[in-house]
Parts: sequence; structure tokens; C-alpha cells
Amino acid sequence: MTMHAAYVPAPMKPGPVIYTDQQLLRALIRLAQGESTLARRVFEQRRSGADPSAPLYERRFGSWNRSLELAGLDTVTQPEQLQDATTKWTQEQLIAAIRRCQLVTGSTALAAYEAWRTDAANPESGVPPATTIRFRMGSWSRATELACK
Repeated sequence: MTMHAAYVPAPMKPGPVIYTDQQLLRALIRLAQGESTLARRVFEQRRSGADPSAPLYERRFGSWNRSLELAGLDTVTQPEQLQDATTKWTQEQLIAAIRRCQLVTGSTALAAYEAWRTDAANPESGVPPATTIRFRMGSWSRATELACK
């Protein structure tokens, strides 16, 4: 006599949480705790696991500062040590660097860009770091979107 196992459905995995723009902006205001602005680092320290992530704000609104503006908060001033580094290149140069990387490597992935940029054999090793591009363009995905137009 053969015994068959009873059918037991697999447990359901919860789907991603989808936030409205208003929910995101209200969370920023709440986590600012009455202060006029909210640095990204402070946001990450204050947020709970149920709160949206900083990268979500950057993807949804284009940049951390744009998120703050939409929430009615003051924007965060760029750290002084980054000011020279991020103004060394024009927006066109940032986009051109991503395009050259794509031509050489076939990819616009951040890891591929950094590997290409730091490769000692790369004759264009003077291209901007990915962190500069992300800061100036608001996010890596926005920068690659503009580069691939």
C-alpha cells in the first residue's frame, strides 16, 4: 500500500511594500523630528525596518535633496571636502564617461563602471568616480538613463 503525502501549499511570501509619494514624504517629515532638514545618514539611523529606505527616495524623486524639498524640508549642503571633486566635471563629462564605459565594457552597471575606471590599463583613468556621478545626478540609475538616451 502506497501512502501519498497530503498537498500542503507553500507559505506565501509577502510582496514588496508600495508607498505613495505622500507616505514617503510624511515619513521624511516624521523622521526629521521637528528639525528643518534631515541628513541621509541621520535618516538611516532613525528609520525603523518598516520605514522606506533612502535609495527608494532617490529613485522615486531623483535625489535626496529633491525628496527633502518636496517634503518641505531644507536641502542638505554638500560636504566641503566633496565640493571640488564634484564640480571638477560638467554634467556632459559625467554622462560621456558612462557612455565610454558602455562602449568598452558593454555595461552601465555601477560595478562595471568602477572596475573600468580603476583598471590600470584604462587610458581614461581620469574619469569621475561613480560616487561623484551619483551625487551630481541624484542616483546612478538616473545618470545611466540620461547616458543611454
